[in-house]
Amino acid sequence: MQSIFKFPKINKLDFDAGSDVMPAYAHDFGNYAARYGIGNFQIQVIMKLDGRIDFDKLSRAVRLSVDAEPVLGCRFVEHDPPYWKRLEDIDKIEFCSMEETTNAEEAVQLFLESPLDMDNDPMVKVKLIRSQEYDTVGIKLNHTCSDGAGTKEYIHLLAHIYSSIDCENGEYVPKPSVRSREDHERVFNTLGIENPKLDNSVVESPRTVWPFPWESGGCKNVTPFVICRLPAGQLDILSRFAKERGATINDLILAAFYRAMFKLSRPPYGIPMDIGLTVDLRRYLPDNKAQAIRNLSGGIILRIPRTHGESFEGTLSRVVSVMNRKKSANPGYQNASLAERAEIFNFYQFLAFSRFVSKTSEILSQKSIFCSPGLSNVGLISKSLIKFGEHVVTDAYIIPPAIRAPGLLIVASSYNGILTLAIGFYKGSINRKYHEKLLNKIKSELMEGCKQ
Repeated sequence: MQSIFKFPKINKLDFDAGSDVMPAYAHDFGNYAARYGIGNFQIQVIMKLDGRIDFDKLSRAVRLSVDAEPVLGCRFVEHDPPYWKRLEDIDKIEFCSMEETTNAEEAVQLFLESPLDMDNDPMVKVKLIRSQEYDTVGIKLNHTCSDGAGTKEYIHLLAHIYSSIDCENGEYVPKPSVRSREDHERVFNTLGIENPKLDNSVVESPRTVWPFPWESGGCKNVTPFVICRLPAGQLDILSRFAKERGATINDLILAAFYRAMFKLSRPPYGIPMDIGLTVDLRRYLPDNKAQAIRNLSGGIILRIPRTHGESFEGTLSRVVSVMNRKKSANPGYQNASLAERAEIFNFYQFLAFSRFVSKTSEILSQKSIFCSPGLSNVGLISKSLIKFGEHVVTDAYIIPPAIRAPGLLIVASSYNGILTLAIGFYKGSINRKYHEKLLNKIKSELMEGCKQ
């Protein structure tokens, strides 16, 4: 299969016109630097189908997806400035594989715990796990090129290409997206920021940390995951509860997260405690959609103190109040401005600084007794059931990158009426049962606090 896309001449680099290269942006190389030990920085998806799909069609759909989204068929090149370059011998690369098994759950677990090779693997890898009753599709995306919202876009892209191949007898040819600076510019135009490099806004940083029972050590090459799921029907209950109180599902999860941390971590009363929250900057695009799969996220910090004898609705009321103030101030745009400023610095110096920070963090993590928690709620994976041809995806959820201590990241995703909470960690850095206890406590807070 011939490549159907040639990248335009890259800005700021003296390449021949027509070279298979394109610019990398600060969001990209910020996540790329995480390879030095901050986290494993792969985003994963598990999708269960109602039967068996055609492996050859899936393989072709995955291959075509890297033409539809060219960054997925690239490698990140360390340069000043850094850039993306099309993979050589791309048709010889195994983007998609299959495993037949009698134990689908075990195969899924092994897939999730297997790391992407940041030097040699492509940006996307897909695996078809085939059991006797049904197929499961697993996706790994390198966070260097995509965030959680981009991951959802890829799910829909892959299903669309597969279904198109199914309908058109394999003749489908996708139109490549253009991953340019235009998405960034549209964000700033919406916000009325004429020169983001001169914007002096400051990205929020945590001021407080939570007591947490980390253990010394931790293997960055082995990253187990803990998953907790609310029962079918509960998401509808949460939606009604939130609507009646002028809140969102995100507010409910934050309130439950705070209450779980208050009860398990037991910070001092009256001290505002920080929890980070990821913000999708596509909210500032006119159609809430980027022109290509990319990193386009920011973050904010919530600060809420622990109080005596507070009900769930009391905590929720405080979360809603803080979130409404944040929303009125264009949350997360500071990260976009910072990214624009970061691009003027020498990339090699940036990498050297990242290695230093990572090494320092690694030393501190060995003796850490505190954590800095964060939530990324990617929301609905799809408003309707996803289809691969005639087969329906009956269940789906997203697994976050595993973050090294003292970082703690929970990802929430919803599909087909099921809310899933997931967290990854370095093996040996904490007793798995503590993460299970944390997620189960969030679940119980949601179910008990939102009873009708």
